[in-house]
Amino acid sequence: MVTKPTADLLVLAGAVQTMEAASAPVTALAVRDGMIAAVAGPDGVSDLLAAWRGPKTVILDEPGLVVLPAFVDTHNHLMLTACDVLGVPVSEARDISQLVGLVRERAERTPPGQWVVSGAAWHELQLAERRLPTATELDGATTDHPVLVLRGGHNGVLNTAGLRAAGIDRDTPDMPGGFIARDPAGHPTGWVQGGGLVRARRVLPPLPEKGLAAGLAQTAARYAAHGLGTVRDPAVTPQEWRTYVKAQAAGQLSVRSHAMIFSPREAIEAAGSIDAYLDALEEEGFEPGIGDGLLRLWGLKFILDGGAEAAALEQPYAGRPDYHGELKWSRDDLAHALATCVRRGWPVGTHVMGDRGIALLLDAIRDASEQVGPIPAGRLVIEHGGLIGDRIADAVAMGVHITAQQALLDGLGQALIGAWGRERTAALFPWRGLVDSGAWVSAGTDHPIGPLNPMRAIHGMTTRETPAGVLGPEHAVSRAEALRLYTVTGARLLGAPATGTLVPGSPADLAIYSTDPLTCPDAELFGLTPAATVVAGRLAYRSS
Repeated sequence: MVTKPTADLLVLAGAVQTMEAASAPVTALAVRDGMIAAVAGPDGVSDLLAAWRGPKTVILDEPGLVVLPAFVDTHNHLMLTACDVLGVPVSEARDISQLVGLVRERAERTPPGQWVVSGAAWHELQLAERRLPTATELDGATTDHPVLVLRGGHNGVLNTAGLRAAGIDRDTPDMPGGFIARDPAGHPTGWVQGGGLVRARRVLPPLPEKGLAAGLAQTAARYAAHGLGTVRDPAVTPQEWRTYVKAQAAGQLSVRSHAMIFSPREAIEAAGSIDAYLDALEEEGFEPGIGDGLLRLWGLKFILDGGAEAAALEQPYAGRPDYHGELKWSRDDLAHALATCVRRGWPVGTHVMGDRGIALLLDAIRDASEQVGPIPAGRLVIEHGGLIGDRIADAVAMGVHITAQQALLDGLGQALIGAWGRERTAALFPWRGLVDSGAWVSAGTDHPIGPLNPMRAIHGMTTRETPAGVLGPEHAVSRAEALRLYTVTGARLLGAPATGTLVPGSPADLAIYSTDPLTCPDAELFGLTPAATVVAGRLAYRSS
């Protein structure tokens, strides 16, 4: 006797947004072995139940439920957020005295000589002084430990012992594409940016693997609670990748991750050439696509310019007539590196925010294509592409993917306005123009720099509301368009098994809501979270 297959999970809902334009209305899903096995409309639910329900089938049955594909965030720092779990929680501070006190508390529990490192998810505008601390102020927390207070992915502050450990003193030159802040006499004040931060981080010891894996598990569970099914993690070191692998093997990941090996120019130059750098990675077993289960290695992450403080702009910064930001690569060097990666089968995502940087990157991609021939779609990616407005047509013509993050206007809006002015800040992430031009663009958050909740980002994409007011309302898109950018187009970049759709044969990655995200009032959308999230057919989150 042949036993019929039964479902691991059945979801009966008021509506299922399949993201397939031609599909008939769907209100029920059957899930087996991590995939969607069958769907049914209102008239077919009884037949689906009869065909797929078994004694061990889990059933979610609420008439008001609305099922969406779980979100695909194509630029989200899962590993950095996991590291933050272990760092000093300076995000709790509201002035420099409190920040120093938090560092002091950690130092008192840390053996002398060992590093004290903060979490990165904060900004100095949250402090009463509205500035970064100095090395001297951090010395008030400890002189027995090197200290690095991280802020986002591009900036950090070292205490005196940290400067000494990093080999940074009055005679240390600024690094290409970054700087070391100095007092009038030329002495470092503690703040390092871009290449200066890369130098500082190079001397940090790796985080304890067991603690970092636990941080990954905690962070991934929080991601699932916000409806995320997949992230593309754009700054992972080889050591962190090994922790990822062990966490995946131990069942500690509850969301999919497509990791990118962080490859700053300094590391490539230290290897001697881009070929030598790739040789070393490949000798250690790294290659695109490795991984299993919920984990994959996507490719490499390059950095071309900075963020709010150092993005490469055509026009000068507000109040700084001689400053246009930083560029870490020349056009020729970047084109050569990209061409080499394409030739060897390595995808590359390049961080760039400013219009001057975007122009250089697109020109370098064009040069690379002249060196190696047609570049496969999705092989070279623009990460952020904030001020891409005037170069959208070039990106479309070359088929270059763009990952954009409305959430950065939540996390950095005030800082960007202060550095760039309101007009340029309002021009960031021109969704309407990108969609209307046919650009291949996907959505994300850049968390922990931007808020995590995808629905908050969709609220911003559709209203352009930010903590700094409405910025660039002409760039807004509809909710249906925003949802598609957050599912289908991101899945297309990542490739199989991701589809961003809810049809038979697709991965069972679901975000299930009690309120319809496509029709609820804007105010409800802003903080909306799911009733349940399913990743690879398993309940990764369910509200109590």
